[in-house]
Amino acid sequence: MNLTRCPVCHSHITLEAIVQDEAGRELMALLANLDGDLSRALVTYLGLFRPEKRDLSNDRALRIAKEVMALTNDSARLSHALAQTVEMLRAKDGLPLKNHNYLIKVMSSLAPGLAITQESPARLMSKTEQALIKVEKIKERYR
Repeated sequence: MNLTRCPVCHSHITLEAIVQDEAGRELMALLANLDGDLSRALVTYLGLFRPEKRDLSNDRALRIAKEVMALTNDSARLSHALAQTVEMLRAKDGLPLKNHNYLIKVMSSLAPGLAITQESPARLMSKTEQALIKVEKIKERYR
């Protein structure tokens, strides 16, 4: 069963191919049981571990995903930390990650029980975006 074409390489993606591998099935199940923001952030974070000259294997992706999920039960905090980590590391050298040290450092800088409201999206906003939002809120107070 063809699902669609890959938006990156335009090859066909079949559901049968995805679930042939046990690690692939487990990874899909893990991602399916997460809320949307966390699963998107985790998939993007997994991309940081992809070796430069090959694809990331399903076994390794599953192991990394399980390690990340074991870091905390606070899904909002984890989602925010993953998004922040991805944004900051993509702006740097872009070399594949070897461990979760940077993510752990980002998580430790976030307050426990981080509440992400609808006004504050799960992705990390740039300082310019944050400043513009603050200016708009100040304007609204004085209207």
